[in-house]
Amino acid sequence: MLPTAEPADIDENDPQHLRFDTKKAVEELYSTGVLTYCLTLDPNADTYVKRIFGENNYTVVDNVEKLPEQLPLLFASLTA
Repeated sequence: MLPTAEPADIDENDPQHLRFDTKKAVEELYSTGVLTYCLTLDPNADTYVKRIFGENNYTVVDNVEKLPEQLPLLFASLTA
């Protein structure tokens, strides 16, 4: 079993604060012209990742064994 991939920090344990902090970082990057995209292996990411990265800016690969087949597809969709 893979560990959770939710936002984490060594000095903060509140999951809501960590998600908000990550969302703020994503927004700040966007305001400078940097687009972010999240690729996660966390099967529970659907519960939080859309609020952080936006509607179409993430992919959940819920089985690490599917990663080799998903990466080329993801790369092609992001560079097209």
